[in-house]
Amino acid sequence: MPSLSYSGRVILAGASALALGGVLGGVAPLALAGSAAVTGVALAWVIASPMPRRMRRTRLEFSWWVLAREEGPRRPDEPVSVRVVMRNPTGEALTLSTPRLALSAGVRYTRQRGARIEVGPHSAVSFDLQVRPTYAGRHVLHGAWMTLAGPLGLAWVPLYFPNPLVVEVAPRGFSTRPMTATLRATAASARAGRSVRRAGEGPELRELRELRPGDPFRRIAWTASARRGRLLVRETEDESQATRVLVLDASATMRGDERGRARIDHAIELVAQAARASASTGDRLGLVAFDRRVVTRVDPGDGAAHLRALVASAVELRAVVDEDLTDVDDEALVETVARYFREQEGVDALRGNSAYEARVTMLRWIERATEGDAAMKLPVRAADPVGRALRAFCRARAIPLPMRHDPSGAAKSIGLMHALRAAGQGAREARTVMVLTDLDALATTDELRLTVGALRKARHRVSVVALAGERFVGAAPSDLTKEEAKARAAVEALFLEEERARLARHRTWLASAGVPLQVANGTEPMIHWLKRAATPRV
Repeated sequence: MPSLSYSGRVILAGASALALGGVLGGVAPLALAGSAAVTGVALAWVIASPMPRRMRRTRLEFSWWVLAREEGPRRPDEPVSVRVVMRNPTGEALTLSTPRLALSAGVRYTRQRGARIEVGPHSAVSFDLQVRPTYAGRHVLHGAWMTLAGPLGLAWVPLYFPNPLVVEVAPRGFSTRPMTATLRATAASARAGRSVRRAGEGPELRELRELRPGDPFRRIAWTASARRGRLLVRETEDESQATRVLVLDASATMRGDERGRARIDHAIELVAQAARASASTGDRLGLVAFDRRVVTRVDPGDGAAHLRALVASAVELRAVVDEDLTDVDDEALVETVARYFREQEGVDALRGNSAYEARVTMLRWIERATEGDAAMKLPVRAADPVGRALRAFCRARAIPLPMRHDPSGAAKSIGLMHALRAAGQGAREARTVMVLTDLDALATTDELRLTVGALRKARHRVSVVALAGERFVGAAPSDLTKEEAKARAAVEALFLEEERARLARHRTWLASAGVPLQVANGTEPMIHWLKRAATPRV
């Protein structure tokens, strides 16, 4: 429905007062003038009412796209430029307000209030907007609200253009380009001493020793043997790639803070930094993410294509929609998607339909709305195909679903146990296994201890990096009163105290298992932790 503009409200208030004064004072011309002005404003409102329908019929065009960057992928907190084109096919000039965007969580946009966009008859106008994604992942600009000036500018007519626009943002730390000299030197020092050396046919001479039964004749050092008067063989060694596996906690406790400041966001950045270090050193890198089960597994590998796929798998953890990991039943899922279509397209699948009919109707809408979207083809765990499509649609449109939380910590412990087994599965070489977690809601079970012990027995190096500290508490709102700020500070202090106690408990049992625990407060780069994770010699 249209709304009166500021000038329309002023004229209406003045005309009403004029008409009322004329009636009370018995001044007929004054009352007639006021009544005529009120009638004029009401007529302008009535004329403006069918304008949205007329604009749809005449097809006022709204299109937008993300402008390409000159170099590199888009990063969090960097402005993203969006080009908007309005095309007016009518024979009258149109006045529009600046857009008010419908955005997914994690995208910031500052609207220029008061600005007007003039579109002449049978012409087009273009302008640029800037949005700022706050974390790595898939962001969606669902559409734009604009208001169209009615007759004489007395009324504004709301118009909504439902044109979803996807913005993909990469982690800050990832690049397959060579590192700078400083970063290369740091990565090399992190790798030093951790390459696995074996006696073999490599080019590096280890020692000269006497011939033993079974030694191949091609390894005899004839010159040295003639000089010493006895047969000597060359004992050489070859240097193989170091293999690292990052075990990433993707549970609900890692997502509890403001988007962009949550623990999982920092963990994804650490994975991206590790991938960049591997791109420079040539080491093999793998990833295992867990919740109550293994969510994502990327076997160790190297090369730019492998590292890009690994980082993409880590970024996808920001939008988990699987049925067994989210706290959304079928009824709530249908309501969530139906609400989106109601707000986005103005259609209600639940009105007059049974639950089954609503699901089938929305499935048809989803197929039409997401044709060609690669995000719909990613695997999703659900009980039936319709539920799978609804959950995939939530991921494609960046509709967040609440994660399932287990306060006892037993489910998360089982997930970590399976993730550690996957990290060492099929390994022929000693690996560096680094666990990135907050250690929250994690029960210390005998099975978990045995799994850690088995990895250590297989000569794998296991370390834990706990994401904890004030950085992950979340920024306080700026509009808090003095009493509210004091209460919030007390709650934060209690939270940090409980966190320190939790870290102390886990440090004790990890130390007994020979696993070092370091605390990451969100400021150290991944190279800092890689330098501490040394692969033992074989």
